[in-house]
Amino acid sequence: MTRVTSRTWTPDQINLLFSLIEKGASPARASVALKRPKQAIQNKARKLGKPFEDVRNVKAARLAREADVLRTLDGRNAEGRPGDDSSTGSVR
Repeated sequence: MTRVTSRTWTPDQINLLFSLIEKGASPARASVALKRPKQAIQNKARKLGKPFEDVRNVKAARLAREADVLRTLDGRNAEGRPGDDSSTGSVR
């Protein structure tokens, strides 16, 4: 029995790969979407001149976004705390 070691890439698959890279998807997620091994996804992206961003940079950006959201939520909670009448100007 012969084993197929490579499959050709269709233009639709290449377009999907590019859109996944632009959206910030990881190679693992792209491999699931394209039903190909992760290493094949990474190699193809690199050969086409659009490699995936480094995992450490992606993680750092995600953590920074999450920290911003938490700071925003904490700021909102500080403004609306019960018993805080500073916004109305009344004194207890």
